[in-house]
Amino acid sequence: MKNHGYYRFPAVSGNTVVFVSEDDLWSVPLKGGTALRLTANTAALSSPKVSPDGKWVAYSSAEEGYSEVYVKSMSGGEHKRLTFFGARANVLRWSDDSKFIYFASNFSQPFDSSIYKISRDGGGEELVPVGHANQISFGEKGTVIARHAGDPARWKRYRGGTAGEIWIDEKGDGNFKQ
Repeated sequence: MKNHGYYRFPAVSGNTVVFVSEDDLWSVPLKGGTALRLTANTAALSSPKVSPDGKWVAYSSAEEGYSEVYVKSMSGGEHKRLTFFGARANVLRWSDDSKFIYFASNFSQPFDSSIYKISRDGGGEELVPVGHANQISFGEKGTVIARHAGDPARWKRYRGGTAGEIWIDEKGDGNFKQ
């Protein structure tokens, strides 16, 4: 009999897939096999992202109230809480050198998110100067941000004032164009 579950938020790094099921993080080889539970939390987890070097996983968890940013070694051990905003925080990505985690939070304003980065070792977070955004991507041809880019399926075909928008800074000078 096959095991069926509710698997969410997959993140692939090298030959490993990390995903959320039963409100915990699990990892499994990309080719398949037995999944290994990475966490045993009491709250829901979301948005796991494996570092480019494959040694760390960052994720959002409401373990102690609001969703905050946590990091954990892929080889085991305790997780570490990195943010203490008391506001929603959603992990977006890692820096290419695996030293920083980018996340979106509505910490400084109640209705819009901003992008922050924080060291995987903890310390103070730094606001990324891109204006209001809740997604970010870096590439050879510039930086792309998304505003109002949640995934509320119930708003299918919505075209009002909070419809998602994509903005790009092709020159790297901080001037984004829709």
